[in-house]
Amino acid sequence: MSLVEYLVAAIKGHALDTAVVEGERSFTYQELDRASAEVCGGLLERGIQRDDVICVFATRSWQRCVMVLGVWRAGGSVLSIDPSMPAVRIRRIIETASPALVISDEEAPQLNAGVSQFTWDEIRSEPHENLRVGELGYAIATSGSTGTPKVVSVSAVTLENLARWHVAHWRHSHVADTLHSASVGFDVIYEEMVAAWSTGAKLILVNDQQRRDPFALVDLVRTHAVRRMFSPVGALHGLAMVTEALGAELPTLCEIAVAGERLIINDEVRSFCRKSNVELINQYGPSETHLITQYRLSGDSAGWPDRPPIGSPVVGAELLCFDNGELRPFRKSETAEIVVAGNCVAVGYLGDKALTLQRFRTLLHRDGRMLRCYFTGDRATFDGINFDFRGRLDDQLKINGYRVEPGEVEATVSAIAGVRQVAVIGIQSNGGMALAALYSEEPGTDLDPAYLRAACEAVLPEYMVPSVFTKIDQFPVTANGKTDRRLLAGMLTAGAEKNNK
Repeated sequence: MSLVEYLVAAIKGHALDTAVVEGERSFTYQELDRASAEVCGGLLERGIQRDDVICVFATRSWQRCVMVLGVWRAGGSVLSIDPSMPAVRIRRIIETASPALVISDEEAPQLNAGVSQFTWDEIRSEPHENLRVGELGYAIATSGSTGTPKVVSVSAVTLENLARWHVAHWRHSHVADTLHSASVGFDVIYEEMVAAWSTGAKLILVNDQQRRDPFALVDLVRTHAVRRMFSPVGALHGLAMVTEALGAELPTLCEIAVAGERLIINDEVRSFCRKSNVELINQYGPSETHLITQYRLSGDSAGWPDRPPIGSPVVGAELLCFDNGELRPFRKSETAEIVVAGNCVAVGYLGDKALTLQRFRTLLHRDGRMLRCYFTGDRATFDGINFDFRGRLDDQLKINGYRVEPGEVEATVSAIAGVRQVAVIGIQSNGGMALAALYSEEPGTDLDPAYLRAACEAVLPEYMVPSVFTKIDQFPVTANGKTDRRLLAGMLTAGAEKNNK
C-alpha cells in the first residue's frame, strides 16, 4: 500500500471525526476526503502527470492541507513555498525545481514566474476518487553553497514509512491530536500531517503570529487538548519559560519532538517537562533523508543530559561508515561521518545531476549488499547504542532549525555594490546560533550595516539574513591561503567583550 492509499484509507475510516482545526472552524475527515478529491480532479484536467512537481504556494491553512493531499492523490510531488519569502528567493526555487504548475490559497500573490498559477477556487473540479500512485512525495529547498538553493526530491515511501512508524510507536492511550506549527519550508510539516491523519487525530493549525508567540502556543495546547507537538529548540525554550512564568501546566501534552538543530536542555525545560509529565524526543535527520534517529527523554528530568545524543536509528535507517571503499557499521567509540542507507534516502537534487552523483552513491557493504546511500557531512560518535553529534566536515550551519550554507549568504552580500570581500560565520546568540557577516569595502566606500541588512532581506529568507555586519580592513588567512574562519570568530568575540567593558 502506497502513501496516498494508506492515508486515504485512514481518512475514510474516520469520516465523521475532526481532521483539521483552524481557528474557530473545524473540518471533518469526510470534508478533507472530498475537497482533496476535487483538487485532484482539477489537476488531472490540467494534464498533470505522475511525479510532476506541483508548487503549493500557501502558509499553514485548511486550504493548504487539502491542496497537499490533492497533489498526492493525483500522483504528484509537493513543493511547498511560503508566500512571505522574498520574491527573488521564490523565483530561484521555482527555476531550480521547474514545477508543472502552482496552486495557491486566496491570500497568496501572483508569482509571475513563468508557471501557470491557480487559486484554491480555480483548481477544484469534479472529485476524482481513483488514486494515482506516484513515486515522489515532496521536494524541499535547502541552502546551497554556490549561491543558489538546492531542491531535494524525496520519495513517497519515505513519508509512508514515517507515518506507519509513528502509528506503531505512539505510546499513549489518547489519540495523538497534533499541533501543526512547522515552517512551510521545513520537512517536519509533512511529518505532522501524515502522523496525525494516519490515526484519525486532529491537526490543530497554528498561524504565523501564534507560531512566534509562546503565550499563544500555551493557549492553543490547553484549548485543544494537544497531545503531540514538533518544535524547534528555540520554541521549546520559549514554551518552557512561559509555563514557568505563568505557573502553568499542560497536562494533556504527552510528547514534544525537537529537530533541526542541537538540543540544549536547561533548568526551565527540565522543570516544564517534569511538571507537565512531557516526554522529550530529540530527532535527527538531514533534508535528504528526513527522520533517521531519535533519543527519547522520559522519567525524572533532573537526570537528563544538557546536550542529549541524537539517539539510535529509526524508520529503517542504517547509519554507516565509509571505510576503504566500502560501507560498514560504526564501531563502538568511533567518530566518523554519518553515511545513511535505507528507503529514507532521497532521490536526489532536482536540476543538479552532478551534485546528486556526488552526495548519493551506490556502494558495496562489507556484508555483500549494494546500498544506495547519502553522505551527510555530519560527524558523530557511536557509544554502542546511541550516536552523539560532533559537528560538520564543512562550514554548514543550523539556524533556527534551518540548514544554511555560508556560501549562499556570502554570494548575496558580495553582490552588493561596494563590498570587496565577505565571510559569513556562526556565532552563539541567546542560546542558539546566529549569522555574522564580516566584510571589507572597496576604496572610497562607506557602507551602512543597515543598508547591507536591507539588501539581504530583499533576497534571502529571514533565517539567512545575518544578525551582525562587521567591517574589517583585512581578512586573516590560513597556511593554505583560505579565509581563517576560526580567527574571524575570535575577532568577533574579542570585539564583543571589549564593547561590554
